Amino acid sequence: MIDILDHTDVICLAMNNGDFPYIIPVNFGYELTSNNQLIFYIHGAKVGTKVELIRQNPLVSFELDTKHQLITAEKACKYSFNYASVIGNGYATFIEEPSAKIEALQIRMNKFAFNKAFFFTESDVKPIIVIKIEVHAYMVRKH
Repeated sequence: MIDILDHTDVICLAMNNGDFPYIIPVNFGYELTSNNQLIFYIHGAKVGTKVELIRQNPLVSFELDTKHQLITAEKACKYSFNYASVIGNGYATFIEEPSAKIEALQIRMNKFAFNKAFFFTESDVKPIIVIKIEVHAYMVRKH
């Protein structure tokens, strides 16, 4: 699972939006806590569909995939595709406290700029929202 998370840039979040789910791709950071709790961190604007839907219902589902490889064959219906994915669900909350936002953003940035220190101020994090997704269940699939 860690290998898949480390090689994936985007997670697709699905939220309840009435008759049809609302799905949005976002970049992310993650941590695996000492008690093996998987947590995703995403950030964005304080307003928008994603934020409103999470406020209405914090239950989310997710999917991410990587290591795509086309498998060719003589016949078209024998073509296939290899990939690795993680799918699951969890509970989303908003991180409000500035120092906790900064810590989550450091985790998120560490995914894309490993071993590079970033400095955030409270004024840097004030205009954004940070969403924490505590994963309840997930499944790793390799095709």
